[in-house]
Amino acid sequence: WDLFQDLLSTLKEIAQKHNVGIANVATRYILEKPAVAGAIIGVRLGIANHRDSNARVFNFGLDKLDYDAIDAVCTKSNNLFDLIGDCGDEYR
Repeated sequence: WDLFQDLLSTLKEIAQKHNVGIANVATRYILEKPAVAGAIIGVRLGIANHRDSNARVFNFGLDKLDYDAIDAVCTKSNNLFDLIGDCGDEYR
């Protein structure tokens, strides 16, 4: 839980720097990974105001300091994504 809170805090600082939301930063970070071609953004039925916010992900870019800050938090997780592998690896 503490590590997740650290990540949220880091994402919030970056979001404020770029005047976007935390979800925008997280989405931008993932979209810029070499193996990622797209991201599925969840929405709630009848709530259209998130549409404009979600589109902001294409109006900014992360710089090296942003990547370093996010990666510093992710490294604390002992690289969980490296341990669990690609989505679906458990079924192969």
